[in-house]
Formats: sequence, C-alpha cells, structure tokens
Amino acid sequence: MFTTLYPLMIDHTLREARVYQNTIQMLQARQTPEAIKYAYQQEIFWNDIMGEHAKFDRGLLDPSESDLIKTANDFSIRFEALTAEAKAAMDKSAPIKGVTDDSLKATQDIRNFNAQGTKGLLECKIKSIIMPLLADHVLRESNHYLRLLNMFDKI
Repeated sequence: MFTTLYPLMIDHTLREARVYQNTIQMLQARQTPEAIKYAYQQEIFWNDIMGEHAKFDRGLLDPSESDLIKTANDFSIRFEALTAEAKAAMDKSAPIKGVTDDSLKATQDIRNFNAQGTKGLLECKIKSIIMPLLADHVLRESNHYLRLLNMFDKI
C-alpha cells in the first residue's frame, strides 16, 4: 500500500483514536479516573501530540517558508521538553502544577500559531501542502487541550 502520509501521522491518529475510545468506554462504564493520575496521563499525551503537530507543520510547509519552519521546529523542541517534564513529575509523584503552567503557556502559543496558520492557508498567504481541514483540526485540538489544562489547574 502506498500513502503520502508520514508513518508518524498514522501512528499519531491511531493513538488519538485509542484515547478517544478509552474515554468513551470510561464514560459508558460511569468510571471516574483518579484526578491527579488522569491529569498526568493527559498532560503527557497531549504535550506529545502538540509536539507532533509542530513536526507535521514543519514537514508540510513549503521550504521557502523558513521562518514558519523554524517556529514549528521550536514548538516541537518545546513540547518534547514538556512531555519529558510531565513524565518525570509523574514518576516522582511531584506536583504537576509547574508543568501544567508551562504546558498552558506553550499550548496558548501553539494555538495562536495554529490559528494564524489556518487563516494564512485559507487566504493563500502560506505556501504548503497542508490541507486547511488538517490545519483546522490541529487548531481544534489545541483548544481542547487548553480546556483540559484549565481543568487540571484547579486540581
């Protein structure tokens, strides 16, 4: 089988689908996860996802869009570090508050980048092979993660 999708994008989509399926099954079973453990798990998962979104942006932009490629790469590095911080906090059972604050700021920044990128694609001001629907999807996921982070900040 031939596809133009990155293997990471296929794996990324499968991981998102599994998390969604687990959430639905948990709701159907009326299970309530332990709040702090759930926050750690979600923060690790979504920081990783945000970093991968940046990698996809970086790889789907036209090579002439060097400033946007650099920005996307910087986001990728930033979210890799946040994923590692969240994993370390979970392993040590350390308070997640500091990591959550950093994740919140980084996610607000990437959400703004995604919003500008979606607008730029729709207005044909950005050269890329990114489909506008994919850009909108990434923007919606950034907003979803911001909603989760705001909930975790209250734990």
